[in-house]
Amino acid sequence: MMPIGETLKNARMKKEYTFEYLEEATKIRAKYLKALEEDQFDVLPGPVYAKAFLRTYAKYLELDTEDIMMEYNLMANNAPPPVVVESKEIEREPVAGGGKKWRYLAAGAAVVALLAFNALYNTDKRAEDNKPDIPQTVQQEPAGQSSTPENNNTPKDTVPQPVQGVRVVLKVSDDPSWMRVEADGNTIFSGTLEPGQMKDFQAEQRIFLHVGNAGAVEVSVNGKDLGRLGAVGKVEKKTFTVGEEPNLTQG
Repeated sequence: MMPIGETLKNARMKKEYTFEYLEEATKIRAKYLKALEEDQFDVLPGPVYAKAFLRTYAKYLELDTEDIMMEYNLMANNAPPPVVVESKEIEREPVAGGGKKWRYLAAGAAVVALLAFNALYNTDKRAEDNKPDIPQTVQQEPAGQSSTPENNNTPKDTVPQPVQGVRVVLKVSDDPSWMRVEADGNTIFSGTLEPGQMKDFQAEQRIFLHVGNAGAVEVSVNGKDLGRLGAVGKVEKKTFTVGEEPNLTQG
């Protein structure tokens, strides 16, 4: 079986996820995600967190979590046992009330175990709740971005309003298309548009597009219709910058 870290890394690269994106989606710090991909489990805070982070990461990458956890448990069980330094116990005389002391310690240990279980459960639940449904849903875009609903009666020759900076309008036809849009370096939209849907984005300096099905997306920049972004089924990345003549020529 392929090592755990290599399995995670291959799945992430296949989906073209960055560590920055995964840190936000799974609520697990990027350095811990890198440690999981490098099989450096000792970098994580402890075995409990290692298992929780591994299960969450594997589930988000749509891997078989049961196989991943079984492989981790086998690896952990085959690890060399810690070196134990023998020390001679000093015999102590029994002290009155000792039984009560041990009962307090046992109760404290039970509380710690309960807190650890709760932390593990909540970590897994938070990551699951934050998983975006890609490519089945369209995420809500931030405030300030306008969204044009489907309207077959909208005139195609409407004169665009003058804008400052860069304005990009995307319209999807024929087939659904997943896309991610950045404005001045900040991701402002990530999701899937269905045929007939349209999105309007603005930025002061530049807009970056990462589109999964370029042949289904028509693009207009500052009122200039550029046609289809690319070929059907092809992934395209394109940047439009203020002051530059918009075109679809690939560099």
